[in-house]
Amino acid sequence: MNKNKTLWGLVLMISFVLLLAACAPEREGAEEAANDDNGSDESQGNEESGQTDKPEELVVWINDEDIAQDVSAQMFDKYTEETGIEVKFERVALPDQVQELSLAGPTGDGPDLFFQPQDSLGNIVAQGLAMPIEYTDEEKAAFTDVAMDAFTYDGEIYGAPVAIETYFAYYNKSLMDSAPETIDDVFTMSQELTDASQDQYGFLVSPEFYYLYSFMNAYGGYVFGETDGVYDPTDIGLDNEGSIEGLKKYKEFIDAGLLPKTLTVDVLDGLFKEGKVGMVISGPWNMPIYKEALGDDLATAPLPMMNGEVAPSFVGVKSWLVSYYSENQEWAADLAKFMTNNENSQLYFDVTGELPPRPEILDAVEDSIYAGYTEQVPNGTLMPNIPEMSPVWDMDVAIELINNGSDVESAVKDTVQSIKDNIATMGTSE
Repeated sequence: MNKNKTLWGLVLMISFVLLLAACAPEREGAEEAANDDNGSDESQGNEESGQTDKPEELVVWINDEDIAQDVSAQMFDKYTEETGIEVKFERVALPDQVQELSLAGPTGDGPDLFFQPQDSLGNIVAQGLAMPIEYTDEEKAAFTDVAMDAFTYDGEIYGAPVAIETYFAYYNKSLMDSAPETIDDVFTMSQELTDASQDQYGFLVSPEFYYLYSFMNAYGGYVFGETDGVYDPTDIGLDNEGSIEGLKKYKEFIDAGLLPKTLTVDVLDGLFKEGKVGMVISGPWNMPIYKEALGDDLATAPLPMMNGEVAPSFVGVKSWLVSYYSENQEWAADLAKFMTNNENSQLYFDVTGELPPRPEILDAVEDSIYAGYTEQVPNGTLMPNIPEMSPVWDMDVAIELINNGSDVESAVKDTVQSIKDNIATMGTSE
C-alpha cells in the first residue's frame, strides 16, 4: 500500500513539473523585466497574454525625422537585447502612414507597429487598420487620463501614448523682455518690430487651421458639439459668430502688413532661428532646434490672452498602434508598451523635448524653458478622434482665401458647407 502511494505521488510530481514547464513564459528575461526599477515592468511577457511564438523580427514605421530615428533606434536596441527580437524600422512620413498601410498591409508588406496622432484614430479604426491594446488598471494609471481618452474609441484603447503636444509661444529675449500678455499687446509689439522689407517681424504664426483654431475657439468657435465625451459630427461650430470674429482678429494682422500673406512653417522656423522674429507660435518638436539656435535668448510662454482668457490650443497625443495586418500582434503590443514605459518615456523626452503623458515625468520637469508648454496644455482642447475630423482640415482653404483678401464670413461659411457636404457623403458611403 505504501508502495502504491509512493508511485502515485511520483506521478503527480512529474505531472506538476510538466504543467509548470508548459505555462512558462517564452520571452527571455521576462521575470527580470518585471522587477526592473526603471519601469520596464510594463513591457509584458508571454505568461499572461498567451502570446504566439516569439518572432525573429518586428517591423516598425517611424516618422521620417532624424530625431525620431535616433531615439527609436536606442529603444529598439534595448528591446532586442532584452528579448532577442530584431526590430527593423522604416521611415514613413506621418501623414502618409495610414494610406500606405491600407495598401501595404493586405499584401504583407506593412509594419507591425506604426505611429499616429489621435485625430486620425477614427479613420484608422473605420478602415480596420489597427487592433486594440489590452491594458491593466495599473498600466493605464501610469498615463494621464487625457492620453488614454485620446486613443479610446468605442470603449477600446488603440494606442501606446508617446507624447502629448500642443503649441505655445516662443520668444526671443534679445528682442523683448517678456511675452505679450494679450493678442492686442501682440499687435502693438508687432507694429514696433516689423519691417517686412528686411524679413523682420514681431510675431509669426503659420496660416494653418491647426494653429489658427486658437483664434476661433477663443471667441466661441468649436469643431464638433460634444456630450459626455461623445462627438456629434452634425453639430459643427466652425462657421458660428465666434469663429468668424476670431478669424477677423487674425485678419487684422494680415491687413496691417504685420503678417505675410504667404508663409510656410520652414520660413517661420528659419527667420526665428536667425533672430529676425520676436515671437512665434510653434510646438515642442522645435524645442531642441530653437534652443540650439538662440541659446539663452530663448523663452516660452502660453498663448496670449484672447477674449479675456488664455487662448486655447489643439492638444494632440501621439501613440504607437498595432497593425491589424501584423502576424505578431501581441509581441507588437509588447514592444509598444516597452517603448512607452517610464524609462523609455524619459529617454524620449530627453532626446526630443516632447513631454510624455506620464504624470511621474511631467511633475518632475523643472527647466523654465518648458513653462509655456506645461502651462498651455491645461488650456488646450483635444482634437476630435472620429472619422469626420478628416474633412475638417479643409478649413485651410478658408484661411488661404482670407489671406488673399476674401471676406472672412463668406470664406468660412462656404468652406464649412463643403466640409458638411463631405461628412454627409461619408455617412452615405458606409
